[in-house]
Amino acid sequence: MSVSDYKKPDIQTDFSSMPNWLYLVIVVVLYAFGAFSFVDFIFNPENAEMLDSISNVFYVVIPVTMPFLPLLLAFIAIFLFITIIMAYVIVWIMSKLAQEVTIAVSILFPIVLMALGGLVFISDPDAALFAVIIAGLGALFLIFVIWKFTMIKRSGQFVEFSAQLVLDEKAVLAMPILLGIYSIITGFFMLFGFLEILTLFTVENSLGEPEISPIGYIFVILFEYIYLIVYLGVYYSLSAGVVSYASDWYRGLDPDLNSAMKDVRQVFPIILKFAFAMATVKIIIQIATGAGRSQTRAAGRQSGGAVVAGFIGAAIAGLFISILGAIWMFMNYFTLVSIVQNKKGLQDSIKDSAKTTWNSLLDVLVGESGFGLTTFIFAIINSLIWIVAGFGLGWAVTGEIVFGVVIAFIFFFLGSLPYSVVTMPMKVAFRTFMYSYAKDTVEGYTKPSRLPAELRTEFKTLAGRDRKKRGMRDPSQYF
Repeated sequence: MSVSDYKKPDIQTDFSSMPNWLYLVIVVVLYAFGAFSFVDFIFNPENAEMLDSISNVFYVVIPVTMPFLPLLLAFIAIFLFITIIMAYVIVWIMSKLAQEVTIAVSILFPIVLMALGGLVFISDPDAALFAVIIAGLGALFLIFVIWKFTMIKRSGQFVEFSAQLVLDEKAVLAMPILLGIYSIITGFFMLFGFLEILTLFTVENSLGEPEISPIGYIFVILFEYIYLIVYLGVYYSLSAGVVSYASDWYRGLDPDLNSAMKDVRQVFPIILKFAFAMATVKIIIQIATGAGRSQTRAAGRQSGGAVVAGFIGAAIAGLFISILGAIWMFMNYFTLVSIVQNKKGLQDSIKDSAKTTWNSLLDVLVGESGFGLTTFIFAIINSLIWIVAGFGLGWAVTGEIVFGVVIAFIFFFLGSLPYSVVTMPMKVAFRTFMYSYAKDTVEGYTKPSRLPAELRTEFKTLAGRDRKKRGMRDPSQYF
């Protein structure tokens, strides 16, 4: 089938609009409280001196005399413009060098582990067991890299391919740019919301130390839960637009934002259900992890066997929670892509995601690791640039290291967002391509794709061989 003969399936949906109304109520509650907290912080006389010091730093970048709030907004606008340009340059570099970086990091990482194990053994022979474990893990990882070198190389090619999509189809950046702007606004509201809760519910314990009251802790959890629901709803909606765009582009169609938004509107109630589910699981894991830490601290005040039992119990609970969280994330690796492409309910989409991830497990693990390592290296470079620039500016203007650290944190926060904006569609496109490739593997490549010819040939050969080995097992039969 040629690319020009392919027609995008027209799937009709009729989902309930109830999640839309519930989501709207939650959004209003979050932003009303956030706006109140922000205004209360800005006009609080106790914060005037700190705001004046920060304003002096902003004045160096924007030499215009104005109140703190307009100056802050102007500074953010100019700063984001500069950081978006730099982040876009980094993506261009990734489109050229991602494969080389992926290979280099995959080889150097186990070598560093082996060297670290050797150093530990030399410096402290009593820690020989720990050194052997570290060096052994490095050796095993190096063996895996050599064994699956072709797959790692292919993962790097996929990263370059995803970066090239962002460069070629610049309209796809509309979704992450909106997400970046939204993240800044929501991040400020959440920050000041937390400060407001801490101000209202901070009490002194029996030792005279300040701590948040149990009621305040409940409010913090509820506030974070509401924030997660709102943020994930927006994040998944905009990501769904990228999935639609990348899916059409992958199939050789000419995608546009109108088509992408149509796909998002069709499945928006399911996306919101997915956001509710993910936020609920995240907050449950966080509460359970916090309870484990509290148990550890409580055991630390006791003695003897109680301390050991407390630590062991907390470790087992933490391990159990981590395993459950990993299983949940594993099952939902392709859920959003499945929702957009198949336009089915949440339960069917999760089942399809679990099945597809299981059938392409090795490709997913290697691909995700390669993508993560590559973007992590470039994220470190991006962050170091803004941390050094922020600390230098803050220290030079105020002459105080504390304000240098504060401005470095602000620069790091604002400088990381544009990088996330331009790499976010790469991440979504990467998963979309992996999902589409997995489906093509099962269906025998009956649909067209824009994968390079050498990748299509390699995938067909490997897919046929791997499918016979795996037998295409389906874990959803146990659901």
